[in-house]
Formats: sequence, C-alpha cells, structure tokens
Amino acid sequence: GAVQPQAAAPAPAQQALAASPPRDGMPPAVQRMGQMGAGPVISFEPATINQKVGSTFAINVMLSGAQNISSVPVQVTYDSSMLHLVNISNGDLLSKDGQAVALVHREDTKGGTIQMTASRPPSTPGVSGNGSVFTLTFLAVKSGQATLSINRAVLRDAAMQSQNAAGSQAIVSIQ
Repeated sequence: GAVQPQAAAPAPAQQALAASPPRDGMPPAVQRMGQMGAGPVISFEPATINQKVGSTFAINVMLSGAQNISSVPVQVTYDSSMLHLVNISNGDLLSKDGQAVALVHREDTKGGTIQMTASRPPSTPGVSGNGSVFTLTFLAVKSGQATLSINRAVLRDAAMQSQNAAGSQAIVSIQ
C-alpha cells in the first residue's frame, strides 16, 4: 500500500470518519490508530450507518490488536431517544478456538448505556488478533443523527492483568 501523507491539522473525528472510505474492511478510526501503534483498539463496524425509521440493524463491536485477551468489558453509550436496543450477542473473536464465551450485559435503556463483558473460561489461554467481540442490534425509532460511543474498555489477559484499549464512535443517520 502507498504511504498516506499526514495532514498538518487532524480533522475532527466525526468529519474524518465520514470523509475517508474504509480500507481493507477496517473503519478509518482503526486504520489511523493502527498507524499510531496505540495498542488494542475497540471500534464499531460499520463506523457509519444509514437507516430508515422503523428498521432494525446490527453493528459489530470490533477488537483489533488483541494480545492474549481473555475478557473484554466495554461500556457503550447511545442516543436512547433515537435508538432502541434490541439484542446483544457474542462475536467470534474470543471463541475462535471453540471455547464457550460467557456474555454478561446490563442496559440502562433510558440513559442509553450498555455495560457488557465477554469472557473466556477460566484457565484457558487468551486470544490474539482482530475480530468482533459483540454484535449489537438496534431499532431506529426517530430520524436524525445518533452517535454510538465506546466509553470504557479495559481488556483483561489470561492472568487477569488489565490493558487499556482505545475506543471510537459510530454515526447512525436515520431518515
């Protein structure tokens, strides 16, 4: 791939997300963070979504740059006046070797926050690499632009040592 020139002044994250197309199937925020070598990154895929009022859609919570990860606790916030949480399910990253992954979640649907943790069984080795950890399903209830944000993400490895992960946002445009 060609080396991208660095802009003198970085654009605000939302403009940058909307302006740059995904490369290699990864959201632009992940590409930028990956170039900085910032360690693990938790992001949404896709990073921009267009939906109609009344439609349901799924968005993946992706982890990239995982090193020996056993547990992924994440807090997501969303605009609860525009989006209604329908379902939370496991992604495939933590179970890629066939282990059963425990999914625990707690929602504040009025306040628009989701606390969720995916954990591998105790005494199993952690996983490394990139992939989805959760899949969130929402119902679009009102037109406008809603933001999904990853607020807190502290990964735990097989020895229960914590690693901070960078978070990101997704924009949902509802017509």
